[in-house]
Amino acid sequence: MTPEQMETSAWLNRAFYKDKKVRALRSLLERDRARAQGLTVNYGGADKGRSDGRENGVEAAMQICAETSEAYDKALCEYNAMRREVSQVINGMRDDELEAIFIYRYLDGLSMEEIAERMHYDSRTILRKHKIGLDKLSLVVTQCHCMSP
Repeated sequence: MTPEQMETSAWLNRAFYKDKKVRALRSLLERDRARAQGLTVNYGGADKGRSDGRENGVEAAMQICAETSEAYDKALCEYNAMRREVSQVINGMRDDELEAIFIYRYLDGLSMEEIAERMHYDSRTILRKHKIGLDKLSLVVTQCHCMSP
């Protein structure tokens, strides 16, 4: 791959990797919520003769949950913006076959072999078409100065 093709591929992959981060944060948020709910259920307002340590644990768990939720929401907004931007550039190719390859690759995260299987092509054909598409997009992406991360 040429340096321009590699740069274009990296730019297109931003949404794919942001999606991985969003999924990880969603998993963490679900765990944090379950932990906070478990502490709340265990606490149950029964504070007869107990110290405030238990209440502080619930408050801390709720705070962590809120922070994770905020990070998740931010990452999700960033992902949506990146996906729209990448989709817009891919749709600008004006070639349904190349667009399908690039959607599978950069938005769906499929390997070249999986794309070849879905599109009923040989893997080498998909690789060749992918390089043609990268050349086509390299011009578009650099012309519109979309390469900023």
